[in-house]
Amino acid sequence: MSDGLLHEIGVRLNDLVGGFAGGVVSAVVMRNTSPWQAVGTVLVGALSANYLADFARNYTGLSAGAGAFIVGLTAMVTMNGVIEAAKRWKPGPRTDA
Repeated sequence: MSDGLLHEIGVRLNDLVGGFAGGVVSAVVMRNTSPWQAVGTVLVGALSANYLADFARNYTGLSAGAGAFIVGLTAMVTMNGVIEAAKRWKPGPRTDA
């Protein structure tokens, strides 16, 4: 694939590779993991880093590769938290304040 096509569909190869590496490390250090869970961890790490590495770099001041790696390393935990928060979210003003 050409770099132009990858850019057009929103894929940033450097972030994808950094997130992939972080996902691999995460999958290796996880205990009692099935092969499918390990594959899922690596894919979630790579895809999350593709879209969230810029935010991580801007927020933390990390270098490009380190930001993508950290996002990939922590992606499964982070995305589970985001999904749980989305399940609890209700539109409108808060009533508990």
